[in-house]
Amino acid sequence: MTEHIVLVEPNYYTQYPPLGLLKLSTYFKQLGCTTELVQKDRYPITEPDKIYVTSLFTWSWNSVWKTVRTFKSRFPNTEIWLGGLYASLMPEHAKLSGADHIHIGLFTEAEDLMPDYSLVPKWNASIIFASRGCNNKCLNCVVPRLEGKICAEKKSIKKYIWPTHKKIIFFDNNILAMKYWHEIFEELVEINITIDFNQGLDARLLSYEAAELISK
Repeated sequence: MTEHIVLVEPNYYTQYPPLGLLKLSTYFKQLGCTTELVQKDRYPITEPDKIYVTSLFTWSWNSVWKTVRTFKSRFPNTEIWLGGLYASLMPEHAKLSGADHIHIGLFTEAEDLMPDYSLVPKWNASIIFASRGCNNKCLNCVVPRLEGKICAEKKSIKKYIWPTHKKIIFFDNNILAMKYWHEIFEELVEINITIDFNQGLDARLLSYEAAELISK
């Protein structure tokens, strides 16, 4: 039986679409399900068979709890899964939201899938992780705790660019520390669209070779 999966982003501030939920949409569509993205405290158009709620930073937990409780009240017999940053960093606290299941970390089956940008048609940039993790151990950073050292390195990112997008946004935590940064940068020169290294670049690793490629 085809299931209808409702993907929910709580009403907290963010400039970016919910990347994890968009990847889940692709994953569930490949299984033959239908999906619907719900944002800003709205309700789904179609009755859900399962509900997946994402979370962002820990200080936004109040919005996440409100969303979970609202959906639990409206759909009391529907399973609610809660994942994302807050849920992964504070799972015991997240359990108190009333969600049926807490997912910690990445959803590995969907990690390498193209996000379903058809759910956010006004968005015009492909968000990409060419790698996960970071080799630095900055005391104020949770990346080593959540993702460990540099891992999941990609030699190419072409297949993760949505056909109509005019910009690439890298969410890598330290792209210059990955093995294949040179291959990725050469590919970016060839692709020739706007690039945003959103998490910045590690100045200690910025060689003349890297600087020359960036200038192109």
